[in-house]
Parts: sequence; C-alpha cells; structure tokens
Amino acid sequence: MMECMPGSMLMRIFSAVALGAAMTGCGEEGRAVSDSGSQSGGTVDTGGTAPTSSGVPTGTASQTASDSDAGSNSNSATQTTTGTATVTASDSDTATGTSTTSPGTTGPATATASSTGPGTTSDTGTTGDPCEGGMGGFDFSYLWVANTDQGSISKVNTMTLVEEARYYSDPQMSGAANPSRTSVNIDGHFVVVSNRNSGWVTMVAAAVEDCIDKNGNGMIDTSPNKDTLLPWGTDECVIWSTQVTNNVFSGGAGPRATAWAPGEFNKATCKYENQKVWIGWLTSPGQAVLGRIDGATGVVEATVPLPNWPVTADLANGYAPYGAAADAQGYIWTTAVFSGTAYRVDPVTLEVKLWTSPSGDSHYGMTVDSKGRPWFANYGGTHGGVSVFEPMTETWTVIPNTGNNLYRGIAVDSDSQVWIANNGGTNPCGMMQVSGDTLTAVQFHTFPQCGTPVGMSIDVDGDVWLVDYNGWAYKIDPQTYDKTLVPIANVHYTYSDMTGGGLVNAVIPK
Repeated sequence: MMECMPGSMLMRIFSAVALGAAMTGCGEEGRAVSDSGSQSGGTVDTGGTAPTSSGVPTGTASQTASDSDAGSNSNSATQTTTGTATVTASDSDTATGTSTTSPGTTGPATATASSTGPGTTSDTGTTGDPCEGGMGGFDFSYLWVANTDQGSISKVNTMTLVEEARYYSDPQMSGAANPSRTSVNIDGHFVVVSNRNSGWVTMVAAAVEDCIDKNGNGMIDTSPNKDTLLPWGTDECVIWSTQVTNNVFSGGAGPRATAWAPGEFNKATCKYENQKVWIGWLTSPGQAVLGRIDGATGVVEATVPLPNWPVTADLANGYAPYGAAADAQGYIWTTAVFSGTAYRVDPVTLEVKLWTSPSGDSHYGMTVDSKGRPWFANYGGTHGGVSVFEPMTETWTVIPNTGNNLYRGIAVDSDSQVWIANNGGTNPCGMMQVSGDTLTAVQFHTFPQCGTPVGMSIDVDGDVWLVDYNGWAYKIDPQTYDKTLVPIANVHYTYSDMTGGGLVNAVIPK
C-alpha cells in the first residue's frame, strides 16, 4: 500500500488514474510522522546559476578524489560567455541563454531541429499513446554511464547494446570534472549527470527531436558515435549545464545525490509536465542541502537544508547526500553515506523528515520501490546487509542472509526483485538478488568477468544492468539469468537511475 497524502497535493504531483492505478483513501493528514526529527521549509531561490551550453566555471577548485577513486586534481579557469543564443525549431520552441560556440565542430549534422523541449515531453517514437502499456511514453531505452576518468557520459542502446554516442559532462572536458551520478527522466527523453569535482550538473537529450539547433544551421550537430565527442558548447543535444556550487571545498562536498522527480501528469495529453531534478551537495563542512532544479531550464529554484547531517567517512567535512530517488507521491528520499539515516523531502512544502535505523546500517546505494519503501545497500557497518524502511509503520528490516558484504548500487524491478552490486565480503564479487515481497534473499550471482561492480539499474524492458568500474557492463535477464557482457571503455564510478526504469517502476507500478 502506498503512503497516503492529501488529495490536492497528489493531483499536483502525480495522477495515476489515467494509468489504471487504483488509489486508496487517505486520512485527514495522510502523512507519516517521525519523532526522529523534522524541519519545515527551505530556501526558494529567485534564480540560481544561469544555465549555459558552454562556458567555464569561475575561480579555482581543488580536491582529492574520493569514493574509491585514487589520485588528486586541481583546476582553474575563467568563465566566458558571449551573446544570446536564440533557437527556432519546427515546433516553435525558442530557447535563450548565454552561449559560446567553439570552432572545429566534428561529426555530421544529423537531423532537422524539432522539439517540444524538456518541460513537456514529446511522443516521437513508435510506441504510440504513452497512456497505453503503462510505460509512461518511453520511445527508446538507453543506459547512461558516467565515464569518470574522461569527464563524459556514454549513451548505450539497451536493445542493440551499441554505444551510440558520448558527451562531455562539463566545460573542463576531462576527468577533472569527476562525473558520477546519472539520472533519466520518467519517459527516457533526458538524462542529467552530476560532476563531483566541479559542481556542474548537465542535461543531455536522448532523441535528436529533443535537441536544440543552437547555431541555427537547420540541423542538429551532435556526437555520431562513441569515439567522437564534440567540444563543449557545440553538441546541440547538451541542453543545459548549471554549476550548483563553486565551493567544492573537500573530497566529499561536490554534488552526488541525483534524481528526477515525476512532475505533474496531464491526463488529457498523457504527458508529464513541470519535471524537476534534485541534487545534493555540501554548502560547508557537515552542512548538506538538496537543490531543486527546473528540468526545462536548469535554474536552481530552491535549496533545502538537511538537519543533523552525519559527518561520517570524512570526519572533518562529511560527504554530500549520496543517493536520491523519488517515490510515487513525489517525495524525494536521500541518505548520508556510511550512516543509518534516511531523509525525505516534501517537494511542495520542502518539509524534511528523517529517520535513523537502529540496526547499524551503513548506507551506500539506495532506491525506492513501487510501495514507497526506500531500499539500502549497506557497505559493511554493523551488518553489511540489505535493508528496507517502511514509512507507514516507520520500521526497518535487515534482509536475512545478506550480511557481511560490501554493497554498492541497488535497483528494484517491477516484480519487486531487488538487485544489489557487491564488492566482496561473505560473498565474492557479483550481485545479490532479494525478494521485495517476501523480504528474503533469493540468490547470489557471480560473473565470468568481475572487477568492481558499482552501478545497478533496471531498463524499461525489465532487464537488469550492472556497471563495473573497470570498463564494462552486464545485461542480465531477470528470468533466465543469462548475462551479456557489454564493453564500455573507461572508468565508471556511476550510480543512480541510469535508465529511467527505476522511476517508472516506482511511480507506475505493474
């Protein structure tokens, strides 16, 4: 059963009626209350960092690489912007913002511009009415992998297994940016990537129809394959990039937690509108916030302080919110790494509630299932197992026979099967499978080639994806357990909902 909420807010966040999901009645208040701590409100920003399709962050940022990445880096540059980019597309889509275009654009111009923009997604594929089939209008399916050492993200077709393109993730065009979390919106048309070292968050369009003809040549200039990355500011499928913080003062301060919220469902058009992106970072040592970004423009609309933020792995400064996910009601969940604390933010009131596990959790990866329950992959700690929190009863459960492991990424599919990447411990390198229905361990899966499994994701066809830090991914059939190795060059410290299937499964239950 989903956690209840007032009907007026429910309609603003999500309407499941047109998708055939039955909603149960709610009480007068309809929200779980925690005695562990709460905070009302946040800061609503009048603007935020202006989105830009190019430019370089101002000032100097220096830090030691973290999250199991070795080495250190520093960078400094001067911001440059010239003129105003105005785009006219066939659907009368106009975009303005500061922009510079660098010479030497490579790759073919691939298509005539046509877009409705990221605020209201278009149905351009072959699946027809997005209200039919319960898949929220997915026209295609891609796995988006952060190439941490290159400062880029890869676009991998989950059906053909072909890496179709690569895009730089911030103006530095190098591993100095340290990209990690990627998150796909609810119909798969857009991805955002967060860069831990530089503070930039960048959105890329998956379909050429959603790209913007910024140079006005009547075609879309974009990466044509995995080996051709266009210079920053020239790839017209990079829609916006916003520096949410220029104060990356420590190895854990930069943006990590990254998640799309579903937005408002328009029953008349069967489209999600007013979609938001949520990003977590530190504003000062031990002070964490979640920022709400307009998905269409990249403008930071609000920042929400997270009270009593644990200072864990980096005892001087702490780590930014580590993982994030939206549930069906639009609430945003996040966690502090290596602690047992979970936070929930109301997307409308910006009220914060927090709960702490009594079981010695050591949260690393997290996700949310269709019942509104956040799941946690625990990296060591007291039990080193898989745990789940039930908001309605405010109870925590550690799944038996999953303990004493080093878990990383975690994902839940539409059949309530939970999949968790493991780096060692009682079990070897591989992946744990847990039943979300019975709260029991199902099976541990090993792989013929296994280095450091990190990211987990479920695509819209229900296939499971495990991304290895060392330069490859596996596609796993959840029924037969057949495993297909997919080489993806570079280092992949990549987390979050890399396909959009996690958000779909949480919001539109099977």
